[in-house]
Amino acid sequence: MSRERELGVLKAALSSCGHGPSRTIVITGGAGVGKSALLHAFTEHAMASGATVLSAQGRAVTANPPLTLFHQLAAHLSASLPEDRPAPASSAMQFATALPPAADAGVVVICVDDIQEIPWSQLDFLIQTVTWHRDRRILLVVTDCPHLLHREAPAKTEFLRRPNAERIRLDPLDARGVRDMIAAEGDPPHDRWVALFHHLSGGSPLLLSALLEDFKSRDMKLPPTGTEESAELGTYGQAVMSILHRSGSAAVEIGCLLSVLGDSASPELLSRMSGISFSLIDPQLAALRAAGVVDGMSFRHRTAQRTVLADVDPSVRTELHIRAAAAQYGAGAPATEVAQHLLAARYTEETWQRTVLRNAAETAMGEEDTRLAVRCLELALEGCPEGPDRIEIHMRLALIALRMNPTTVEARHLPELMEAFQSGTMPGTACDGLADLLFGCGRLEEAFTVLQKQGAETSAGDVRAGDHPNIAWLWAWSSFRSPAHPDEWPAAPLRQAAHESATALFRTAEGSLLIGDRDDWATAAENLLEVSALSDATVWSLSSAVKALIITDRLECAWHWCERLVEESAAREAPGWEAVFALLQAVVALRQGKLTAGLDCVRLVQNVITERSSAMACAAESVHAALHIEMGRYDEAARVFAKPVPPAWEKSVYWLSYLRARGCLLIATSRPHAALSDYLRIGKLAERFHVDHPTLVPWRLFAAEAWLRLGHPKQAAYMLAEHTARGPRSSGRNHAMELRLQAALAEPHARPGLLLKAVHAFHASGDRPELARTLIDLGQSLFGLGHGTWAVLARNTAVLIARGCLEGAAPAAGEEEEPDPPPATRQRLTRAEHRVAELVAKGLTNRQVAGRLHITVSTVEQHLTRIYQKLGITHRKEIGLHLGTRTA
Repeated sequence: MSRERELGVLKAALSSCGHGPSRTIVITGGAGVGKSALLHAFTEHAMASGATVLSAQGRAVTANPPLTLFHQLAAHLSASLPEDRPAPASSAMQFATALPPAADAGVVVICVDDIQEIPWSQLDFLIQTVTWHRDRRILLVVTDCPHLLHREAPAKTEFLRRPNAERIRLDPLDARGVRDMIAAEGDPPHDRWVALFHHLSGGSPLLLSALLEDFKSRDMKLPPTGTEESAELGTYGQAVMSILHRSGSAAVEIGCLLSVLGDSASPELLSRMSGISFSLIDPQLAALRAAGVVDGMSFRHRTAQRTVLADVDPSVRTELHIRAAAAQYGAGAPATEVAQHLLAARYTEETWQRTVLRNAAETAMGEEDTRLAVRCLELALEGCPEGPDRIEIHMRLALIALRMNPTTVEARHLPELMEAFQSGTMPGTACDGLADLLFGCGRLEEAFTVLQKQGAETSAGDVRAGDHPNIAWLWAWSSFRSPAHPDEWPAAPLRQAAHESATALFRTAEGSLLIGDRDDWATAAENLLEVSALSDATVWSLSSAVKALIITDRLECAWHWCERLVEESAAREAPGWEAVFALLQAVVALRQGKLTAGLDCVRLVQNVITERSSAMACAAESVHAALHIEMGRYDEAARVFAKPVPPAWEKSVYWLSYLRARGCLLIATSRPHAALSDYLRIGKLAERFHVDHPTLVPWRLFAAEAWLRLGHPKQAAYMLAEHTARGPRSSGRNHAMELRLQAALAEPHARPGLLLKAVHAFHASGDRPELARTLIDLGQSLFGLGHGTWAVLARNTAVLIARGCLEGAAPAAGEEEEPDPPPATRQRLTRAEHRVAELVAKGLTNRQVAGRLHITVSTVEQHLTRIYQKLGITHRKEIGLHLGTRTA
C-alpha cells in the first residue's frame, strides 16, 4: 500500500500505549489519499496484537437512518458493562461506562474514520471521555479530510490539544509510490505508464486503483500508445465521484461547477455561481487538488468531467449553464465561451444572449469552425421574434449553411427569406445575399425579381461594378432588354432606374461576354478568381467566374480553378463548397472528355447532396447521365432518367441541363421526336428564365440536330438561322456546333471544308467528345467523295480520342498529340507531382494516394498524366526508376 512509514508510526504508538498513558493520532489528507486504507491496515494489526478495537465510520452518522458515533463504538463494548448495573439509557453513556473496564483489561484502540462527517457535540463527548481516562491504555486514532472549515476547525484543535497527540499527514503518492503500487499488480511498469498514472491520479491511491482496473487488459511493460487521454475510463470516473461525495456537499457543488465551466473555470466564477465566499473557494479547491481530482482548475481527465456533469440532474444542469453564461458574460468572457453554455442549456430568451450567439458565430467562422457557427445561429433563430434581426440571422445562417450542404439552404432558409421579401419586411441590405442564394439554387425568376426591385430602389452611384460578377451579364442582358427588340431599352421609370444600375455593371468587363468580346470577359473572370478569397460572400461569385470560363471555352483554366477550389474547400471542411465546385469540375470533365474523372466529381457531389428534391441534385444527375451517355452506357443513363422528378427541379434553371441530357440520350437511342420535344421545352424555359441567349443556352442548335435526325432539313436550317441571328458571331464550341450543322445541310462537296473548320474549332475549345464525333462525320464525308486514305485517318484519330476519353487520360486542351519526349527533354516534376509519384511508386492505387494526400482521385489522375509526359514513360511501374528527377 506504499504507506509503510505511516503504518510504522501507528504500530509504535500502539506498542508505547501498552506501557503508558493514552495517546491520540490524527491522520489527515485529501479524500481518497489512503487514510481509510491505512486505518484498516492498522486495525487488523491491532486486533492481531490482542488489543480491543472499537471502530466507527463518520459516514454512518450521516446515513439514512443515521447510526451515531456511540451506537457504533458501544456495540463493541457490550460485554464490558458490569452485570450488576442497569444498562445506561443512551449509547454515549453505555460507551462511557464500558470504556474503563475494557481499558483495565488491556489496550483499547478507538478508530474513527472521517470525523469531518460527525457533529461536533459527539466528537466533543468522545474527547472528554477519553481525556477522563487519559491514564489508561487507550489509543485514539481518527482520520480527517480538510474541508467543511466551519466544522473541522474545533475538531482539529481539540484532538491535537490532547496530551501525547500527534498528526500523520498523508500526502499524495510520489512517482516511486505510484510505481510500487502498479508493480504490486504485476510486472514492473514502463516509465511512461508511471508518468501517465501519476498525472491522472494526482498520487491518489483510490484513483490509481481505478486506473489500474480500467487498464487491466493493457501490458504495462510496453509504453502507452497515446490513446489513453481520449479513452473512456468508467471506473476512474466513478472514483472521482466517490471522492467528491466523501469530501462534502461543498466539494460536490464545486465539482459540478467545474464540470460545467470546463477550461474557463476560475475562483471568481465559482464564487459568483455558487454563492460560496471567495475566501472559502480556495481551500475547497486545494482539498480537491490534494485529493488528485483536479489539476489547477480542471479535471485531470475528460472522463471525470463528463461523469460529474452526467451525475447532475438535467434541470439543475440547465440552470447551471444559464448561470455560467450570465456569470461569464458579466465577467467579459469571449463570446464563444459564453455561447457554449447557452448551447448546452438551449436557452436564448434575452436579447443579449442572441447577440452573444451571433458574435460567437462570427468568431467561429473566423476560426473555420462552421458547425459551431451554425449551432449558434440556429439557437439565436429559435428565440428571435419576427423582424429585421430574424431575417439577418436567417440570411447569415443560409450563407454559412451552404458550406455544409446547399440542400439546407433550399429547404430551411429560402422559404422564410422569400416570404420576408414578398411581404416587404426584408431589409434592402439583405437583397444582395438573397439574390446570390437564388441564383446558386438555379431559381432565376425569383432572383431577377429581387434584383429588379433592388435596382429600382438603388441609384447607379450605389452600385459597384463587379459586386455581382455572377449576375451582372445575365441581369444586364436578359432582364432589361425586350425579347422582341433586343436593341431597345424599356423606357418605363422603374426599368429606367434599373437600366442605370445595370449599365454600371454592364459596361464593365464582366458584362462584355454577351456583346462580343469573349477574351476580355474571360480575363475579367480569371482576374476575379485570382484576387478573391473563398468565403461565404464570394462562393457564388467564384462559381460564376468558373462558369464564365466554361462558357468562353477556357476549359483547362476552369479545371485548374475547380481543382484548386475543391481542394481548398476540403481543407476548410466545407463539403457544401466542395459540392459546388466539384459539380462545375464534372461539367469541365464532360467537355474535356475526362469521363472517369467526371464521374468521381459527381460522386463527391452526390455524397453531399443526398436529398433529391434539391436543385443541385438535378444538376448533378444531369451531368451524371451525360457522362454515361458519352461513355456509351445508355442503360446507366436511362436509369438516371427513370427516377421520379421532384417538382422543385422544374422551377430551377438546372432543369434545362436535365432536359438537354435526356435529349442527348433520346437522340443516341434513335428517338429524335422525343428529343425535339425536350429541346423545344428548353427554349420556352430559357425565355421564361431570362437566359434565352445563344451563348448561354444554344437550344436552337440542339433542336436543329433533332430536326435533321427527323429528316426535316428546312426546319433545321430555320433553327440554325434563328440561332445565328440572335447573337454576335462567335468562335469556340458553339461556333463549331454551327459549322457541323451547316455541313449537314450543305452539298456533299462543301461538307469536308465546313467539318474541317469545326474540327479546328472543337480542338481549340477543348471539347474532345464533340471533336471525336466531328472527325467521324469528316471521315464519312471524305469517304463518300472517294478520299479513302484521308477518311481512314480521320476515323482512326477519332477512335484514339474516344479511347482517351474513356481512359480518362486526355491531354490538356490546346496541346498537340505528340509522341513522348526523349529523356533529354524531360521536365522537372513539381513538388505536388513528386509526392504523387513517390506514393504510386510504392504501389498505392490512385484512390489510396488521394486519401493519403487529401486530394481528389481526379487530381491524382491529372498529376499522373503530367508525370508520364515529363518523365517520358507510359506505365506507372516505370515511375520508380525516375524518382531521382529533381522537383521544380
